[in-house]
Amino acid sequence: MKEWWSISDLVALAHRDLPKTKRGMSEFAAEGRWNEDMNRCREVAGNGGKRREYHYTLLPPLVQGEIVTSAMIDEVSQTKEETRQDLKAQSLWHTYHWAPETARNEADRRLKVVQEVDRLIPTLGIGGATELVSIREDIPGRTIARWRKLTSGMHKSDWLPALLPAHQGRTKTAKCDKRAWDMISSDYLRPEQPSFASCYTRMKEAAKEHGWSPVPARATLLRRIEKEFGKAAIIMARKGQHAAAALYPAQTRDRSVFHAMEAVNADGHNFDVFIRFEDGSIGRACMIAFQDLYSGMILCHRISQSENKETIRLAIADMVESWGIPEHVYFDNGRAFMSKWITGGIKHRFRFKVKDEEPKGVLTQLGVEVHNTTPYHGQAKPIERSFRDMCDRISRHPALAGAYTGNHIDAKPENYHNRAVPIEEFRKFVAGEIMRHNTHPDRNTQTVKGRSFAEAFEESLAKPGVVVRKATMLQRQFFLMAGEAKAARATNGEIHMAGNRYWSEHLIAHAGKKLMVRFDPENLHDDLFVYTLDGRFIDRAPCIEAVGFNDAEAARQHAKLKRQFMKANREVLRLGRLLTPAQVAAQIPDPDPVDLNLPKVVGLHHIETAANLPSFDAGEAFSRGLNDAMGVSSIFDHPNNKKEDG
Repeated sequence: MKEWWSISDLVALAHRDLPKTKRGMSEFAAEGRWNEDMNRCREVAGNGGKRREYHYTLLPPLVQGEIVTSAMIDEVSQTKEETRQDLKAQSLWHTYHWAPETARNEADRRLKVVQEVDRLIPTLGIGGATELVSIREDIPGRTIARWRKLTSGMHKSDWLPALLPAHQGRTKTAKCDKRAWDMISSDYLRPEQPSFASCYTRMKEAAKEHGWSPVPARATLLRRIEKEFGKAAIIMARKGQHAAAALYPAQTRDRSVFHAMEAVNADGHNFDVFIRFEDGSIGRACMIAFQDLYSGMILCHRISQSENKETIRLAIADMVESWGIPEHVYFDNGRAFMSKWITGGIKHRFRFKVKDEEPKGVLTQLGVEVHNTTPYHGQAKPIERSFRDMCDRISRHPALAGAYTGNHIDAKPENYHNRAVPIEEFRKFVAGEIMRHNTHPDRNTQTVKGRSFAEAFEESLAKPGVVVRKATMLQRQFFLMAGEAKAARATNGEIHMAGNRYWSEHLIAHAGKKLMVRFDPENLHDDLFVYTLDGRFIDRAPCIEAVGFNDAEAARQHAKLKRQFMKANREVLRLGRLLTPAQVAAQIPDPDPVDLNLPKVVGLHHIETAANLPSFDAGEAFSRGLNDAMGVSSIFDHPNNKKEDG
């Protein structure tokens, strides 16, 4: 397909939406600011110089459609005739789709005339039928003949677009100085959302100062901005990304692909109610809730002062204890939900650094697949829709009158801060309202269909093919207790925590290693449940309590336990070491004799054995050493005096 077109090529194209002369086509390109689009305008070598070519996507939609369709027709020119006719029909209908309403109405009028002539031809012949319709409709016969020629060889279903008027006119774009256009468009498309009138006034003042001309009327420029940028881009520039995203149609998510307890979603919600907590402080309470995705029923909830990992862990415990273990859980990457104690071990956690040595979180240990969603996006987490209901049914409930904070800093009620609800009273109230929320009938969702959330949930669970995993005793201990990573002492594997010491014989094998311990934070003298970092259970480590210095009974008990420990290990050794050291030594073979290949003499110095060494005389040794060094036999001989051969 030909993608780049010069001015001459476009004039030769002779399309009804384009000017018919080179000068007119050049002005058309200038009005559309084609030359400023560096990606869709290029210079190529021509006859003795250069010429500009433009990408076909700069052309009006109707021209683009005809170019594409003509190229398709050319590509299949060797195919069957019906294929070519089909492509031609597609081109005609494409043109008809983009045509203005007045042109489509004219095509409809022409179609009725041609159909009437076609109906009368069998009885009156073509001449008589044309003449009769010409008189009745006051249309020249030659015009009717020309219309019938347009439909020649075409299927009757394609006559309507074929009769579309060839010339439909075009809207002339008023000329505007580029500097004035750049200023007003940049000024108007700002987050501060200035009015177009003020932008136009500022631009007119600048045009007068700098001599910019021409400058169209205000309404003309506003229409041009709306046409060239489009509504979506204008909203994005003036109102932001979220407002522009709202223009895109929402995705419809079908939750019927799940069954009850197959997938859940969770989030935290701060109630707009003043609460008095156990320590006497006053603030807003945060609720962590889990919702079944299939039915929409709230499965469990916990209320505390803030969104934290301990509250989430207890909410997970409530859900698993009451309903079982889901296969999937959806929540955003908030700090508490993405804590290593909740989701530790998953490789796609989009918060905090994932370390190989980190402990497995509660959900990871239970084999639940965690999915991250977009924060503050209700379509990704349907529980946010339920929270919206609770804002009205709980925070504004008459039982809590005087404690409502308002949902915004400038939306405080007249009775602001008149009272604070005690936390225990608020927890009981919320539990009742959530029960009412789950059992309320006439819910109009895809899966509930006029029933309550609870009814849809129970019906799905009762189906024969639905199986929900249940937690074992060790798994319940795992998430009912708080977790913390602690290093076992290198000496004997003791674990020190909160001023207490914990030890078990099985910890000796893990001395010096980092382990995960789970414990009851309200009773630190109970046993620790000790795991490896990958979640394998090691043992229960009891607390070693400090005793009085003169407590004889405690000393005797400690000595007894130590004797039992030593005895047990001696028994292990006795059962494991079946051979004595002498029996082990007897199993070792004697070494083979080594045949040494001694080297030849490499020096003339002979070392006497100890038995043959003469008694040592220091003076004689000095003389012998001097003779060897100087090459003389006496200190009176000179080394240069050579003896005559005798």
